[in-house]
Amino acid sequence: MDTLSGPFIIEIDGKPIAKVGSDAEDHVQATTGPDAAVFTLKDRRLQSGDWVLARATVENRSFLPKPVRWFKIGADSEKLPVHPVIAHEEGTSYQIKFANAGLITEDGNVLADLGGEMPSKVVVKMKCDVNDTGLCEHDKNLG
Repeated sequence: MDTLSGPFIIEIDGKPIAKVGSDAEDHVQATTGPDAAVFTLKDRRLQSGDWVLARATVENRSFLPKPVRWFKIGADSEKLPVHPVIAHEEGTSYQIKFANAGLITEDGNVLADLGGEMPSKVVVKMKCDVNDTGLCEHDKNLG
């Protein structure tokens, strides 16, 4: 899927991807932390506020895990040097793929695992307004 219907957070091995710092430089490495970033996925862009989370289009050619970075959205955001991000539905949840690679962490840094040899538990938690039944609208059919 190129787009998800609502906002969500991403956890890797139980730790959320953290918001980018207010004084962060462009292309800064993504990390996990207590202040979770809230994302939207639209047209293969994973966005949180004025930032896009992605892999750079220019990377070293090794098969080692690649950094996942924050890219500042500017006036010409369509030309950001980033790979697309997509979601795959798996049961009642989603898996996020960064140019076909899953996510892992190493020392708190978020990386894309090209070989899939170091699997992590990645959970996409949809955010929503709670309705009068105490359930999120998208949770109604989960039983």
